[in-house]
Amino acid sequence: MRVLLADPPQLFLEGTGLTRQIQPLGLGYVGAVAAADHDVRFLLPDTEPYEGSDPWGRLRQVIAAEAPDVLGISAVTATYHSAARLAAEAKEVDPRLVTVLGGVHASAVPSAALQGAPAIDWLVVGEGEHTFAELLRALESGTSPHDVAGLAWRNEQGQVLLSVPRPPIPDLDTLPHPLRTNLVFSENIHTAFYQALITVRGCPFSCIYCAVPSMRGRKVRYRSAPAVVDEIEALRAEHAVPSLFFHDSVFTLNRKRTLEICDLLVSRRLTLPFNCQTRVDCIDAEIVDALVRAGCSQLFFGIESGDAESLEKIGKRVGPDDVVAAVDLVKSRGIRCTGFFMVGFPWEDEALIEKTADFATSLGLEAVSLFSATPLPGTKLWEMSKTEALPSSIDFRTPQVNLTQLSDEAYREAFERARLRIDAYNQAQMMKKLAHLTNS
Repeated sequence: MRVLLADPPQLFLEGTGLTRQIQPLGLGYVGAVAAADHDVRFLLPDTEPYEGSDPWGRLRQVIAAEAPDVLGISAVTATYHSAARLAAEAKEVDPRLVTVLGGVHASAVPSAALQGAPAIDWLVVGEGEHTFAELLRALESGTSPHDVAGLAWRNEQGQVLLSVPRPPIPDLDTLPHPLRTNLVFSENIHTAFYQALITVRGCPFSCIYCAVPSMRGRKVRYRSAPAVVDEIEALRAEHAVPSLFFHDSVFTLNRKRTLEICDLLVSRRLTLPFNCQTRVDCIDAEIVDALVRAGCSQLFFGIESGDAESLEKIGKRVGPDDVVAAVDLVKSRGIRCTGFFMVGFPWEDEALIEKTADFATSLGLEAVSLFSATPLPGTKLWEMSKTEALPSSIDFRTPQVNLTQLSDEAYREAFERARLRIDAYNQAQMMKKLAHLTNS
């Protein structure tokens, strides 16, 4: 069977020629498993510098030329509406085409995801590698897919039905490396496309805004350190990657494994500059020193708030003093340190929003990112907010949803004041860096 796996377009739809050179690794894993028995290609529109006023027409041309039997789309909540539109456009090209949706949004709210996307035939709930492969086998053999674990679909009356849940994959080392070839748009792929990897699934924490547990669960599963380093060696050999980015939400979650990965990178002479994300309570001096030896050049912390009570309500289980200590430790070892912050939680007012901006600009971070609290399906924040619908195009950098007790106008003004302060801080930090480079 001809299988086309797609990432919903975002930048592509703007028609300005901008690109996003990041491989959707979930699709890469699904494609790697499916490619054992099928012809798999990837449609990743945002890697293509499209300039024009008819992006959907261009995508219809591509789908017609590829002539797939099955179109698989992976979407988060922010890209769900684009995914639904892509499926509808594909059905216009070929009504016989089988369409499948997977990803975080489909797993969090399968019934709503199917009801809101009439052009989707099947939904993959949870990890998709084996579910999608079994669905393809059923479709190819002409047997009913209804017994495939981890699926959702509509019956003839339009009711959403779900098969039995599929348990998480227990041993991640049994999966092949993500498929990083067979790209429809391949002429403008940058080396950065090949720099991402994932080594952990699941998260034991309970941050109220995070949708990761709805897809991956709270039980943490790790790829072994040798398997991770083998993939890095392959990326260097096959794609000459100059640096790496670990997309794990908490790369240093398992202390022993983190140290082993770092030691293997050094002993196998595979050290490269790399960035990773973690929590302030998941590092210590030994971990940071090991990261430095292995090549770590930048750490991203999800800090969120400068208020102790807010941090507790969010579920971070740390206080402002823990944040200060962790940032100081990382900076003392010469690693660039970036912080993510979020305002607009239900209990916040102007004073708390300003307090977070004060804290964010006091830590000496290389850069600060500010987001507006946006409730995503499958999160505690969604349950708290009683939100029924989200904007068709979600932008976490602007207050599209007001969860606070402030008026919409008052919240927008408070967010804008915080944003302007942080923008000014980031610009000042950039000028300091440029001055240092000029003088060195």
